[in-house]
Amino acid sequence: MIKPVKHNKKGANIITVFILSLLLICIAYALNNIDLSNNTGSSGNDLPNLTVSPTLIVTQPPTPTLTPAYEPTVTSAPTPVPVLHPSPAPEPVPETIGDLKRSLEEYIDNQDGRYGLYYINLVTGDEFGINHKERFIAASTTKLPMNLLLYKKVALGEVDLNDKLVYLEEDFEPGAGIIQDSPFGTEYTVRETARLSIIYSDNCGINMIIRLLGIDNIRQYMQDIGGTIYYGRDHRSCPYDLAVYARELYRFYQQEPEIAGILIEDLQNTMWNDRINKLLPEEIKVAHKIGNFDSVYNDVGIIFTEEPYALAIMSEDIEQSVASNVIAQLSKKIYDYVVTSIKESN
Repeated sequence: MIKPVKHNKKGANIITVFILSLLLICIAYALNNIDLSNNTGSSGNDLPNLTVSPTLIVTQPPTPTLTPAYEPTVTSAPTPVPVLHPSPAPEPVPETIGDLKRSLEEYIDNQDGRYGLYYINLVTGDEFGINHKERFIAASTTKLPMNLLLYKKVALGEVDLNDKLVYLEEDFEPGAGIIQDSPFGTEYTVRETARLSIIYSDNCGINMIIRLLGIDNIRQYMQDIGGTIYYGRDHRSCPYDLAVYARELYRFYQQEPEIAGILIEDLQNTMWNDRINKLLPEEIKVAHKIGNFDSVYNDVGIIFTEEPYALAIMSEDIEQSVASNVIAQLSKKIYDYVVTSIKESN
C-alpha cells in the first residue's frame, strides 16, 4: 500500500517568501533604471509640465574662526603727567635767640616799608627787639592798655561792668565800629562798650571809655607800667611799649583770671586775624589787638604756647596786604623758634 507523501508546509512557506522578495527586488531595480535613463514621470507636484531636476546638495565646509594672535589695544590720548617739583627744604629754625634776631633782621631788610618788633618770653624773661624804640603811629593798638586799665578798675571795685555809658556827640569818630550808627543818647553798658572797642575796634566806644577813665589817667597808667613814649595827640608809640602793655595784661591775667579773662576772651575774638595769628596753628590761643591807619598796620598780643610770649610788630609806609603778610611771616618764625626751643629743653 502506497502511503501518501506529506508535504513540509514550513519549508514551502520560506521558499515562497524568498521567491516573492527576489521578484520585488527585480521589479524595483527595473523601475529605478527606467526613471534614471528616461528622466520622465511625475514629480508629485500639482503644477503641469514642470520638470524637476535632481537636487544637488553641496555641503559647505565650516567657516573657520579666526582668533587674533593678540587683542588689539585702543590707544587713547596720553594722560598728561604732572611734573613734580621737589618742595623747598624747610628753613632751619635758629638755635639761639641771637640767631633768631639776626634771621629776622635779614628778613626785614629785604622788605619794603619800615618795620619794628619786640618779643618777650613771659616765662623765661628772654626778650629782644628790632627797631623796637622807633616811633610809629599806634592807631588802635592802644585800645589794649586802655581796656587793661578799665578792667583793673573793675577788679578794684572802682568800675561796675553793668554801669551805663551814654553815647554823646563828642564821642563820635568815623572809621571802625558800629556805635557810630546809633543815635546820640543811646546807652551801652560798660561791658558792651569795652567789648565793641576790642572786637570791632570801635572808635566811638573807646572814646566813651576814655571819657569814663580820663585821658590823663590813661597816659599816666601807660607810663607807670613801663611805656616810654608819651601818648599824646600824635598817637605815637613803639614796639617795645606795646609789648610791655601785653606783658602787663598777662600778669593781670595771672592775678585776676576771672576779670582779666573777659578781656583776654575779647582779644581772642577780634574781627581781624590776618597778622600775628594768621600762620599759627588754630589750636594756639592768641589774644591780640590790631591797629590800622594810612599805610600803617600793627598788631600786638599774647601767644599762648607752652611758654606764653608777648609780641608787638609795627609797620609804616606799606600796603596793607604786604604788611599783613610780613607781620604773619615774622610771627611764624618766632613761633617756630619758641616751640622748637621748648621741645629741645624737655
